[in-house]
Amino acid sequence: EEARVYGGRKPGQTIRDRFLDSETRTPELVVIAAGSFVMGSPDSELGREDWEGPQHRVTFRRGFAIGRTEVTVGEFRAFIDRTGFRTVAEREGHSIVYDHRSGRLTERDKVTWEMNYEGSEAGDDEPVVHVSWHDASAYARWLAQGTGKPYRLPSEAEFEYALRGGNRGRYWWGDGSPRSQVENLTGERDLSPSERQWSTYFENYFDRFWGPAPVATFEANPFGVHDIGGNVAEWVMDCWHDTYLRAPADGTAWINPGCKLRVVRGGYWASSPDHSRSAFRVSAFPGRHDARIGFRIA
Repeated sequence: EEARVYGGRKPGQTIRDRFLDSETRTPELVVIAAGSFVMGSPDSELGREDWEGPQHRVTFRRGFAIGRTEVTVGEFRAFIDRTGFRTVAEREGHSIVYDHRSGRLTERDKVTWEMNYEGSEAGDDEPVVHVSWHDASAYARWLAQGTGKPYRLPSEAEFEYALRGGNRGRYWWGDGSPRSQVENLTGERDLSPSERQWSTYFENYFDRFWGPAPVATFEANPFGVHDIGGNVAEWVMDCWHDTYLRAPADGTAWINPGCKLRVVRGGYWASSPDHSRSAFRVSAFPGRHDARIGFRIA
């Protein structure tokens, strides 16, 4: 039964696969227990959007593995170095960065995946941003080809299940401001390098970061996953649907051939508390790239 459900692994176990023809390894993943959860938000949830429902039960009859952290700049660099892949931002010659002077997101030339949220050189341990859904999917295909295993982006249901970590509240840590440093969020006591403060924030919270933090800076959620409720928002595999009517009940990705919009899940470093909720979801064109969106693998 364990072999059938978990492929011989155990829930909570971390794994890294090696490429068949080299010493290259995949990012670390954590095995998520098979189980069931209610996806979406109830009508009574504060900050709820119409496209977060109707609530429906999703059952995973087999376990799956999801990235323990977001894919980092260093991990993405290995892909670029070995394949020569050019991202959408590189081909277009620009991306969207945070401008400290105005406190707004603005377009800037020559910004690529090697740069951080403000357009400066990013550290190898920071989550990669300025990547589109197409770029993230290409990275996952590279892992699949190199290892012979079915690497991909997570489905939206897998992402929310892993994000909630067995909890049904607004956030994986509860219903209000965290009592300890759990994620890179908009805190009341956060201060930008230009001494700005957030206009909406988690009360009495302080995490020391304005912009993405190095991955795994904060504690993991109950399923052993880091940064899934904050830091950067993340691409998932699914096409966008503005309702969960007829959504798959088995946790697979909901895909329509030729769909024009994809789903982005999870809060990011500047998300309001309402937009950091476990059920929050938003649509984006798959070619979009900016300082807010990264990804993890499954």
